[in-house]
Formats: sequence, C-alpha cells, structure tokens
Amino acid sequence: MTETSTTPAPTDATGRSRRIRIARIVAVVAGLIGIVLALAMAVLPVTYTKVQIKWPQPTSQNASGVENILAPNVSYTPTNLDLSVPCRLAADLPARGGVLVSTVPENGVEAGKVGLFVRATTDRLLVAQRNAVLLNVPRAQAQSTPDCTIVIHADTSGIRGEIQGFSAADGASTSFRLDDPNARPQIIGVYTDLPSTVDTTGLSYSSTVDTRFVSSPTTLKLAAALVGIVMAIASMIALAVLDTQDGRRRRRLLPGRMKRPRGDDEDEDAPALPPGRKPWWHVSVLDALVVAVLIIWLFVGGNTADDGYQVTVGRIAPGAGYLDNYYRYFGVPQDPFGWHYQYLALWMQVSTATPWLRLLPLIFGVLCWFMLSRGAFGRIGSAVRNSRAARWAGAFAFLAVWLAFNNGLRVEPFLAVGILATWLLVERSVATGRLFPLTLAIVVAAFTLTVHPAGAIAAVALIAALRPIFVRLRVRIRRDGWFPTLTPILASGLLVLYEIFADQPLASILEGVKVQGIVGPTNKWWTEAMRYYILQNPTTDGSIARRVGIFMTLFAVILIVLVLLSRRRVPGIATAPLWRIVAILAGAVGVLAFSPTKATHQYGAFATLTGVLVAAATAFISPQVIRRRCNRTFIAAAATYVLAVVFTGRNQWWYVGSYGIPWGDDTPNVAGIKLYQPILLIAVIITLVGAWQYFRDDRRAQLGEPIVEPTSGVRGFLGRMPTYSLAIVLAIVLVFNMISFAKAIQTQRGSWSWASSNVNALRGNPCALADAILVEADPNKGLLSPARVAGQENSSPGAALAGKGMVGFTPNGVATDLQTTYDDDNDADSDQQDPTQTDPSAATDTGENSTGTADTAGGTTSTKGVNGSSVKLPFGLDPGKVPVLGSYGAPGSRASLTSEWYQLPKRSPDAPLVTMSVAGTVGYVDDLAVTHPGPELRLEFGRVEPDGSVTTVASQVPLGIATDPAWRNMRFPLDKAPPRASVVRVVAADTSSDPSGWLAVTPPRVTSMVTLNDLVGSKDPTLLDWEVALAFPCQRPAEVHNGIWEIPKWRITPDADGERVNSRNWMAGNYGGPLGMVDNDLSATVLPSYLRNSWAKDWGSLQRLTPLVDQTPADLVVTQDTHTGLWTPGPMRAIMN
Repeated sequence: MTETSTTPAPTDATGRSRRIRIARIVAVVAGLIGIVLALAMAVLPVTYTKVQIKWPQPTSQNASGVENILAPNVSYTPTNLDLSVPCRLAADLPARGGVLVSTVPENGVEAGKVGLFVRATTDRLLVAQRNAVLLNVPRAQAQSTPDCTIVIHADTSGIRGEIQGFSAADGASTSFRLDDPNARPQIIGVYTDLPSTVDTTGLSYSSTVDTRFVSSPTTLKLAAALVGIVMAIASMIALAVLDTQDGRRRRRLLPGRMKRPRGDDEDEDAPALPPGRKPWWHVSVLDALVVAVLIIWLFVGGNTADDGYQVTVGRIAPGAGYLDNYYRYFGVPQDPFGWHYQYLALWMQVSTATPWLRLLPLIFGVLCWFMLSRGAFGRIGSAVRNSRAARWAGAFAFLAVWLAFNNGLRVEPFLAVGILATWLLVERSVATGRLFPLTLAIVVAAFTLTVHPAGAIAAVALIAALRPIFVRLRVRIRRDGWFPTLTPILASGLLVLYEIFADQPLASILEGVKVQGIVGPTNKWWTEAMRYYILQNPTTDGSIARRVGIFMTLFAVILIVLVLLSRRRVPGIATAPLWRIVAILAGAVGVLAFSPTKATHQYGAFATLTGVLVAAATAFISPQVIRRRCNRTFIAAAATYVLAVVFTGRNQWWYVGSYGIPWGDDTPNVAGIKLYQPILLIAVIITLVGAWQYFRDDRRAQLGEPIVEPTSGVRGFLGRMPTYSLAIVLAIVLVFNMISFAKAIQTQRGSWSWASSNVNALRGNPCALADAILVEADPNKGLLSPARVAGQENSSPGAALAGKGMVGFTPNGVATDLQTTYDDDNDADSDQQDPTQTDPSAATDTGENSTGTADTAGGTTSTKGVNGSSVKLPFGLDPGKVPVLGSYGAPGSRASLTSEWYQLPKRSPDAPLVTMSVAGTVGYVDDLAVTHPGPELRLEFGRVEPDGSVTTVASQVPLGIATDPAWRNMRFPLDKAPPRASVVRVVAADTSSDPSGWLAVTPPRVTSMVTLNDLVGSKDPTLLDWEVALAFPCQRPAEVHNGIWEIPKWRITPDADGERVNSRNWMAGNYGGPLGMVDNDLSATVLPSYLRNSWAKDWGSLQRLTPLVDQTPADLVVTQDTHTGLWTPGPMRAIMN
C-alpha cells in the first residue's frame, strides 16, 4: 500500500515538470472547489417531511363523529396549532361537565401540567394551559349563544385565543395572549368527552408536528456533495504527487519491516535493522495472546454503561429518518457529534445478537493493537521495540483499559483508534517531510472529533506537532507556493462537513445543539475533579478493573516526565515523539474537563495512549536508562502501592455484567483478609529492599568496590523483576478479571450470564436475558386454594388467609403511600448508579422516589375486595379473588397470623416457585445470601397424614429484593421444599415498635410461568429502558415515524436502583424523554418476574402498558417541503414543565 505514484525517472525531466505543474493546478482548483462546496453544504436546500394532525377524523367505523386520536409528538410541542370549538358543544356534556378538547388524557400523571384543556364544569367554560386558567366564562350563557366559538392559535412565538361571538355577562375576559414560545402545550393526541355522534360542525383541530430533523438532501445537495468529495480527494492526491519532488523513492504507509528509531528529519525508509526482522504481517506470540483475550472477552466480558442506549438509537434510526436521541432531548439528534450511530444502525440491520454487536469493538481492538505493535512502539524507539518487557507491559496496559471500558458500543473504541491513527500519521508526516500523511491525519482527526466531543483529543495530536509541521510547511511553501500547499490541507479538514451536513441543515443542527445545552447535563470544566473522585468511589465507575489502567497511565506519565526532564537524551528512545504523546495525554485531560458529563467510561479513549506510555515507561526502568538498581526497585515498590490502591475498590460491573461476579458488593477479601493488605505488605518489603540497596551501593561506592549486578540465578531473576514491575501489576489485575468472570460463569451456570447467552446466540438463540426471565403472565391463576384437611373446610379466601387466632392484621392495614424510600448515604453502594449522567442540580427534579405509573406504590380503590379491603392491589391481582391483610396501625404495634393450609399443586418445571405479594418491611434473604432483618414472614410446608392432620416438615424464609415498603414478590423455591410436602401455610409476625415496621400479605401462589421472550415476543412495541436494551435484542423497541412516537405495549426496566437513579431521571418528561408520554397516556401493571435459578436477583421488571382511555392512531397528513439550510420553523420548547 503506497501513498503516491512512483517518482518518475530522472531522465524524464520534461514529463516530470509537466506532471508537477498539473498537480499544482489540481491541488489549488480541486481544493478550492472542495472547500467552497463543503462550506455550502450547511446552507444548501434539503427536503423536509411535513406532518400535520387534523381532527375530527373519520372514526374507526368510518363514520362522522369524534373519537380520541393518538399522536405523541416526539418533540412534545407542535410548531403551530389551531383549535376551534363551538361553545354549543358544552350542552352535549353531562351536567357535571367534562373535556371538550384536550391534548393529553385528563387522568395522565401530569396532564394539567403539560396539556391544553378546553373543558366545562358545572357552571363554567374554561380554557386551561399548563396549569394556568386562560379563559373562564359562564357555561350556561356560552353554550346557549349560537355564534360562540373558542378559537386558539399557538406557534413558536406563543399562544393566543379568544371566544368569538360572545360577551360574558359577568364581565369575564374573552381573550388571552401569551408571547412565550414555551407556552405551547404537549401533544399526545386529541381527546374529548363528547359523545361520538355529536355534530362536529365548526369543531376543528390542526397542528404541525416539529419534524425539522426528518430531512433528506435534495438532488442539488447530493450532486454538490459528490463533486466536493471527489475534488477534495483529488486535491489531496495532487498534494501527494507534489510530495514526490523530494527525490526519494516512494513511501510506504505500512512498514515493510520495523525500523530503527530516527529523528524527526531522518528517513524512515532505510533498510530494516537488524536484517531478517519479521515483516509487519508476522503474528507473534504476544499478538496471538492479545487477540485471543479480546475474542474471549467478546463472549464473557461485561457490558458497558450505555450499550443499551446505543443499541436503541441505532435500531430506531431507519424508521425515524434521522438519529433520534430517543431517551432524552425532545427527539433532537446528536449532530454534529454522534455520526457513529450511522454505522451502528447499518450494523444492526444484519443482527441485534450481542456477539455480532460486540464484533465491532473487537475489530477496533485488534486494529488498535496492530497499530500499537507495528507503528507506535517502533516510533518511540528501539528501547521499546526491542524490549520484551516493554512490549508486554504495553499490551497488558492496553488490555487493562480496553477490557474495562471498551467492550461495548460506546464511542470510546472508535476514539482510541482515531487518536492513535492521527498521531501515527502526524509522526509519519514529521519524519518524512511529506504532507499527504498530514492531510490523512487531519481527516481522521476531524471524523474522530465529530463522533464525540472527546474526539477533540485526536486534534491535540495535530496541535502537539505544530512546531515540526510548521518547519516542513515553510519548506514546502518556498518550493510549491502557498496555495498548492495549503489548499489541499484545508480541503481535507473540511471533508467532514460533507458528513455532518449530509441530510441535516445548519439551522436544525444549531437548534439541536441549543436544546442539548438547555436540557443538560452541562457539568462545567471546574467540576472535572468529580471524575477522579468517582474513580475512587466504591461504585461501578470506580471498580478495580476501571482503576488499574488509569492509575498506571498516570504513573507512567509521571515516570516518563521525570526521566526526560533529568536526561536530555535517553538511549534507544525518540524523545520528540514521546514528548508529543505526553502532550496528547495532557491535552486529553483538558478535553475531558470540558465534557458535559463526568463519567469514568470516557477514559476508554485512553486505551492506545496507555499502551504507548506504559511501554515507554517500562523501557525507562531498564538498567540501560536507570542505572542504579535501588531506583528501579523504588519504582517497582511504587507500582505495587498503586496495585494496593486499585484493590481497595470493588469488583463491580454494569447491570447484568455483574451477575455472579465475586466481591461485587465488597472489597476483595479471603478469610476476612482484604487483598490489598498483603499487596501493601509486599510493597513495603520492596521499599525496604530498595532502601537496603541504596545504602549498600553507596557504601560500596565509598569503599571503591565495584557494583556488579548478578545476571543469572535467582538473584539475577529478582534483579530483572523491577523492569517487569508494570507488566506484572497489570497482569495481576487482568488475571483477576478473567478469574472473576470464570467464577461468574460457574456461579450462574444454571441461570444466566453473558458467556452462556453469547454461546446460545451462536447456537441460534440470540434473545439473551429474555429467555432467562420467567413471568407470571396472570398471577391470579396461580392462587392456591385452601386445603381440605382436618379442621378446615370451605373457608373463604379472606378467612383462609387470616387463619385462627389472628391478631393485629386487618384488611385495610396497609399504608396509603408505598413509594420506596432510599437512604442517600447508601446510594454510592448501588452498582447501577451513574451520578455523572444527570445535573446535580436536577437530580431530584422528577422526584427521586417516584414510581410513575407503576402499580406497586399503593393507594386505595372505591370498591371493596373479597375480604372487604379497599387496598389497591399490585401485579394485576384481582381484588375479587385476592384478599389482603396488613399490620399497619396495629394496636401496640403487635400483630401475628398463621393462615390455614393451602394445597400445593403437583410439582412442574414451569412452576418452580411459591410466591407471595407483600408490602411493608419483611425479613428476607437477598441474592448474595445476606439475611435482612424485619418482621417475620415464612412459609411452613406440611405433609398430610392419613387421618387428614398435617405435620409441619419444613419452614422457609423468603428470598426477596430491597424495594420496601412497596409491593413486591417474595420467592420460595419449591426445589428447597421437602418432596412429600403437599400443603403450605403463611406465618407472619410483626413485633416491631417502629411504626414503619409493618407488613402486609396476600395468599401464596404457584403460577405456571412463561419466559419474557414468549410473552412479549418480537413484534409488540416495547419501551426498553436504556440500561436494559442490549440484554433484550429480540424485543422490538417502540419506534418513531414522522416525528410521532409509537406507543409501547410493554416496558422493561432495570433493577430498582437503576430505574430510580437512571431511568426516572434521564428518561423523564422534564428532559424530553419517553416517560413524559408513558406517564401521561398509559397505565402500567408490573408482572411478577424472576431470573431463572437466581430467584432473589433484582433483574428489573416487566410492565404491561395499557392506554388510560380508548384511542385510535391519528391519520397523519404527510407532505414534503423544500427549504434552505437556514430555514427554521422557530425555537423548540426545551424547558422543564
């Protein structure tokens, strides 16, 4: 592979001169065309999809009349709205009043807060907008006035309205005007309480959906892009031709053999040294090891924090018509950053199976390693290239960062490739004096930048080399002139504009950027210390795996800088390129400071930098560089201290990646001894050895004795160990990670792990976690009946649960508010919490204890249940069949019950549990076999004797999850019950004096279960919370079409902490997320569900979503408009409700 055409023969002077002259002309003309068209891309016209909602529309029976229509706007608010409502229609409502027209169902969670309502009360006719009454006139007078009509218009300048043909007898105002673009209402649809047969004369609604991002390039723009790209590339090729005037033979982009390090001005194409060195394509043992580890990690490794986010955006992009952010930001795209979603969307059209998706980071990882081993190590110098310790340390350092951060679909794997490729190309340009590699470096840096703001690190590689680049530019300008030299370089830098503005115009991108800035998070640069604080926290962001690579990067940089400052030249090290790598890392720290989020996963971009720096630092620890053995020993001791600090963290991984991982909830320890303690002891011992060497060597020097270091035997081996210290430290953590996941595979062998899931995917079963979640589709069918045994016959459901001798329990003994409360002091212990994803100032804006529309948070009903209870039951339990008894408010805070015996069904593989829905506080055992104290609840298993009596043969404490006092399901595995047990009864006791120490119980169930995959399937639209989406590849995310969100039938959430901290904040309506539509249009019923054979694991939840009111999808009016890139329909509404 070559950069340029072969240099012409010296005898062809005339032809060579002509070729150079043509190259100069092409470089200038083609470059200018490429530049002009690239700049024009932002404003060239595009075709917009215009979508209108009109109502009334023909009913589902194709008849005239009115019915509710559904059209949830992804942008929440329309660009314009016109509504006309004849006042006479109020007479068609009941005397108590009702809704004439609204834009959200009136019983939505925040309906009054977000919607527009035209309603009638018993005596008034009202127009209310976002909890503000705008018009309020007498109903009787208005509905009896023939010409009275309420007219409302809203657009991006505000909202205004009036009642035409009417003057209020009581002097009430008949018009209003709000000149505020944020006053527009949210549009979920059009809803009314009017009878379907009402006369609709004069009744009309029309709104335009904000589809500014649903655009496509016009023919003119496509042609301009094609011509511009070709011209820019032609200009770069012409520059490559001009490069050949240096008189040297043609250059290779890929080295034929590894070269001796040279100065910035020396020729890198000299013969390889030493002779016979293997070509670049030769695969070494280290290559095989690195690639093997990456392949193994593809199958067994944990997921990263945002994999589900990336998956969903990629999956819904084709239908949406653009890269809809989906989970936040009112549907704006990530542009100008985030074009990686485009290749993700294409990749997912092949398959959404996890092994296929993880093939992308594997490819990036292998590419990074081969660039490191074939290019970067050699560029640093022979001290690295020829050092086994340096190469192995660099490999382990690269893997340490890659495995911890980059085994997913986030942008960091691409950034790592782009950063290293930019540096290598810059170094190639500096070393050869040619500018074509520089243009390639600029192209790579630009595309890396537009993937994510952190991609600016690639641009730092260009900045770090400005001095030698300017030196070479001056030479070239004197030879070829200003325009032939600089025009291709500028054209290469602007090539990325063809991608940015391919189908999105300038005005839309600017509006999207503004919305993202308003919504946030927008952590400021001076809060960057938060990232390093989080890295040291006992959370997933500060786990052992995440610490080691970053700590060793900092350690290596400090060592390199100290050595380079103390020694001007280091044998075998090309100091200029190494200083530039150090500068890139320093710039990377600065770039991350300006990142709006402070999550540690962004350190994944450092993977290749870490590999180079640790390899160079290891070369510095050699006797040829640091001659005093005591100094090398002290460095080894310092590395061991770093290892000890690393192991003070927890062995945590994100979401389902943590299943079965040892020490996920604690600092690693064996027999009560923390692992960091013996490591710390070893570090102290090494320090003492270094001190002994220091004083002994000084003493020998004073006596004039030669200091000879042994080179063989045990002492020689120990003497070489400091050189390998960084490699050893990194290898220890890598082995620890591998053993942890091997242990997880063993622990989860009967349940679920990424390893078993990925193997199943290769076998044709790609549905991952959905095949391991067992669901009680209808828990009412599993209710146990009272057993016919001695002493109990024909008991009612309530009497059977109460048993005999019940004290303190009552049918209404359940607190009204059962929202789960959390202790903020314990939030750091959650392995799902990502506090960097949300503005600290907005962390509680949605109510941190809110459970939205889920049915587990308690409440009452107007109808009495089977035992006289008015308690609202969860999980779809039928109050006509299911009794409930609770001890809330029990006199003296003492309560107890022992139910009657219930008949167990015949054991069946699809019914492995006895389950009970409970509320309040209950003693239970969690998934880590930790017993949590609380009021007593247990099941007693009995054997029926021949005479009908029952003998108690076993008692079980429940397995459970920590979501009290909300309704939840306790689990009693039947495989732990005696085989001959045929009946079971409930024993509960509340002896706590704490008023919060109450409990409520329902009868036990044994329900035949189905997998989540069988129940939900792959066709029903499903809201997959961003944390879970990767683990449910077979479920179809609710899509977006023409700016309208498809209402889901199901929702899958992460565990309780993840749903509270991440979903409820990030996806909230206040921030333009889908929960603003779910909460206001749908009712959620949580279905009891469990992770197979990990019964106590809080895997998340499955919710069945049903509309609050009957509604029909709107018939959209879709047309096409063409506008320039400067056109805008006006500002979006992007503020909190």
